[in-house]
Amino acid sequence: MRIWKAIFTVLTIVFGSLGLMNVMPYDITLPIMFIFMGLTLLTNAKESYDEGAKKDAMIFAGVAIFVYVVTAYNLISRFM
Repeated sequence: MRIWKAIFTVLTIVFGSLGLMNVMPYDITLPIMFIFMGLTLLTNAKESYDEGAKKDAMIFAGVAIFVYVVTAYNLISRFM
């Protein structure tokens, strides 16, 4: 899990930086950054669940779901 968490965290930082430095359009990098941030949260939830901290796992999973819902809403409202 530690490797996946590191990969997703680095990808989140990379896409956030690309958007802030105007290397890529921010409209493209923002949803990608949020997808990788949600994956990082889900790996944290899985790690917490495996360690026995079910309450922490539920919090991480809830925040990940919230991030995905907000991202989906922003993408849908952009194309409508």
